[in-house]
Amino acid sequence: MKKSMLYTGMAYCTAGLCCLAAAVFTETWFDGMFWGMFGALTAPGLLMMWKYFHWSRPEHQEEYARRLEIEQIEMQDERKVMLRDKSGRIVYQIMTGVYCVLIMAFSICSMGGWFMPFSLYAVIGLTVLQVFQWVCGMVAFGWESKRR
Repeated sequence: MKKSMLYTGMAYCTAGLCCLAAAVFTETWFDGMFWGMFGALTAPGLLMMWKYFHWSRPEHQEEYARRLEIEQIEMQDERKVMLRDKSGRIVYQIMTGVYCVLIMAFSICSMGGWFMPFSLYAVIGLTVLQVFQWVCGMVAFGWESKRR
């Protein structure tokens, strides 16, 4: 197990405790966010530290090495790589359709004057998200085609 996992877990816990201190000792309108960040940072940090100490014990070294070997085999399996690529493409297409349907629905709500001004902001936000997804897809495709 890498020491970086231990250090990352400690950093998460430290950041979570800072959020806890901010939530307890301050009176602001975003105290709820501090409480949420406390939980969202501390729990994974504790889990990372537990994993480090668990898998670093001498009695677990053999099992950890076996798990790493299986994980490497799984990552290099051509069939699984093809399935991951294909499922990513399918999800990309589905989400593109979902964004388009939501943009149309909120546009109709905006034209009808319903849910104003939320529907207008939803149309703008979803359109920006759709364009961002498309740009990310193009950049990722270009980067992967140059890499291989």
